[in-house]
Amino acid sequence: MSHYTEEEAQELASGYALGVLDPNEAKSFREHLATGCDTCSEELRSFEELTGLLGFAAQDVAPSSRVRENLLRGVRKNIESSAKPVSDSSVLNFLTIRSDEGDWLPMEKGVFVKRLFADKARDTVSVLIKMSPGSSLPRHFHKGVEECLMIEGELYSGDEVLKAGDYQVSLAGSTHDRISTKNGALFLIVGPSSYEPLERL
Repeated sequence: MSHYTEEEAQELASGYALGVLDPNEAKSFREHLATGCDTCSEELRSFEELTGLLGFAAQDVAPSSRVRENLLRGVRKNIESSAKPVSDSSVLNFLTIRSDEGDWLPMEKGVFVKRLFADKARDTVSVLIKMSPGSSLPRHFHKGVEECLMIEGELYSGDEVLKAGDYQVSLAGSTHDRISTKNGALFLIVGPSSYEPLERL
């Protein structure tokens, strides 16, 4: 595992937040974050907050007619190319994400999330959540129906204990008390796109 100095952590976190790291650096930094480094996670959070405000700092400028025409030409080209028939219909019908694919992003201390699929038609998102031993998720409100399937480990919430193979539905309007694990946990969540624990990412 790479250990970064404070200066290196700031440089990598800022570059990652701005999307200017080369693919290998970005991959290494993501893998480092997945180890649970609090320093780099905090650096990244602070830079992501800053980069989120950059768009509001720019002065409004009307694009020239040439820029507008180039943009419209590109849009038309994309529409035309996407309208071409695809010979392999399976490309359109299936999405496969292997266990070693996708990015584990820090969610809370010792908790990581991997986005799997966003269903725009149903306005839902499917994610895997991995919790390290002793980690927890704060109390949160369910804006819509949330399905949870335990894959590994155990979860504790109040008097409730969920173990591998257990399934739970949280109805819209319900509130989950603090969720914790002693030995670690891996579970699948399917819920509304506005799934509250993800909104901070």
